[in-house]
Amino acid sequence: MGAEKPDEFDKAAIEEHAQRTAERTALRKVRKALDRIDAAETSERRVLRKVLLVCALLAVLGGWFFWWLIFSDRGMPKPPPLKIPDTLQRQQ
Repeated sequence: MGAEKPDEFDKAAIEEHAQRTAERTALRKVRKALDRIDAAETSERRVLRKVLLVCALLAVLGGWFFWWLIFSDRGMPKPPPLKIPDTLQRQQ
């Protein structure tokens, strides 16, 4: 007894099994790629959120600094108070 050839039904079953195995493998690869893409997008959103928070913080601190610089009397001598006369002098 030698190796017998499988009949047509066995060939079809083997081909169908091979096809399903190949499809499953392809689906797993696609799923892994989608998971990696999703992880990268999540990471990018997280980084963008942090960058925007830092920019907002810097904008607030910069606004506060310029407000303080413009409206504080720090380092600027005060002029003497103006003398306002009690009455107006008439010109002749």
